[in-house]
Amino acid sequence: MALAVHSAGDVTRRQLMRTIPAHATGQLDDTALEPYGVISELARGGMSTVYLGEDRATGERVAIKALDAFYVGRSDVVHRLLGELELAQRARHPNLIEIRCADQTSQGVPYLVMEYLDGESLRALSERLRLPHGTIVAIAAQVACAVAALHDAGIIHCDIKPDNVFVLDDTAVTDRPRIKVIDYGVARSVGDPPLPDSAIAGTPAFMAPEQWRGAPAEASDVYALGCLLYELVCSRPVFSGSLPRLMTAHCDELPVRPAAICAELDPAIDRLVMRMLAKDPAMRPTMREIDATLSGLIASDVIARSA
Repeated sequence: MALAVHSAGDVTRRQLMRTIPAHATGQLDDTALEPYGVISELARGGMSTVYLGEDRATGERVAIKALDAFYVGRSDVVHRLLGELELAQRARHPNLIEIRCADQTSQGVPYLVMEYLDGESLRALSERLRLPHGTIVAIAAQVACAVAALHDAGIIHCDIKPDNVFVLDDTAVTDRPRIKVIDYGVARSVGDPPLPDSAIAGTPAFMAPEQWRGAPAEASDVYALGCLLYELVCSRPVFSGSLPRLMTAHCDELPVRPAAICAELDPAIDRLVMRMLAKDPAMRPTMREIDATLSGLIASDVIARSA
């Protein structure tokens, strides 16, 4: 069974087809979406396309994530996309993207309806501007708080990276921009069995050793956030190279300390990042601890005076 939710608290269940019809295409036909209209394409991902849409009744703008044509016959991919709704509804937080509906069009194309976010990814923002350390810390604290809410709900994001942190336009020019953590495409529940080698999922530059082995845990998100922090303050990734090189480095090699690359970095940030990048998951702090540490630095105004 799969959930079809069309408003907060309004949950209905219906049997979804195991195999999507072969005639379904990647072009989203808004006549098959019932309450929503499609305005334009926003972005393409590995298996789906995100469109700017509109609620026909209210005029509110929404984002519609539809599975691409190549995957509509893959029942496992379909159920994973539709399952993002269930994960999103288990964890509510102001810094987590809201998913409002998961369903299929009358033509058999699975889709999600999400809140529309006006802004840009942290990846795009950091490539366009050199972010002060105070701004980086403020962003990372919000990510830690949001992902802590996922962990409290028994969810591992499994793909924390700058591309999946969205900086909202109305706050992007401030020292403390507001963010949303997005994309539950490879998220999983705590306690799910290990993945086979052929199904290991994530972004190689941000994957913890245990994630490479198919057994991601909450601490894997901590490691990924450590990689994100490192990349932003050092202007380079923790490790780089080919896929085999990245796997070997993340599993076996110690990174160069951030302070050795960025001399003006606050020692507290250097220590925190190195703890987050520990090879042993048990040696890493929790997301709550990270949030508390980063929020304390912001409150003390130490970071605001650094680069």
